[in-house]
Amino acid sequence: MRPITGTDIIDFYNTRYDLLVLTPTGEFDHIDFDAVTSSSYDDGRATAYDYVTTEDGEVQVLLERGTVEDGDWFPDALTDEGDLIPSAADEMADIINQDGILPSRARKAIHAGEAWKTADEAAHQAAADRAAAVVEVVAYCGGNQSKAGRLLGLDQSTVNKLVAKHRRA
Repeated sequence: MRPITGTDIIDFYNTRYDLLVLTPTGEFDHIDFDAVTSSSYDDGRATAYDYVTTEDGEVQVLLERGTVEDGDWFPDALTDEGDLIPSAADEMADIINQDGILPSRARKAIHAGEAWKTADEAAHQAAADRAAAVVEVVAYCGGNQSKAGRLLGLDQSTVNKLVAKHRRA
C-alpha cells in the first residue's frame, strides 16, 4: 500500500466516476454510486472516510466527486475549463492521507493486534491442554514416558518436554 497522491486524485476526477475508494487490499479504485450495495445512507451515497459495501466487499470512501465539483472543500480547485488544479489535488491527497487513510490503517493494525493477542492466548491454552493430556497418558502408562510416547506417536524427548512444561504451569 502506498499513500494517495495528487495524480491519483486527478486520475479519479478525470474518469467521471462518483467515488474514489480504498479497497481492502490497499488499492485505490474508482466506482459509481450504483456499485454501492450497502451504505449508511438511504440513497447509496457516502461521504469521505465512510465505509460502504460493494460486490467486491467493504471499501473506504476517500473522495466523492461532488465534493470536488461543488467547491465546498476546495473552492478554487478547478480551472475555468473544469480541470482539477494539480496543487489543489496534492493538498487533497495530503489531507486524505492524514485524516482518512492513516487513521483507518491504524485501526486496522490495532484490530489485527487484538486478534493476534486472542489467537496467541488460545495457542498457549491449547499447548497447556496438550501438555496436561500427555501427562495423563503418562500417568496411565505407569509413569513410563517411552510407552506414552509410542502410544501417542511422539518421541520420548517431546513427551519429556511436555511433562516438564506441565510441571512449570
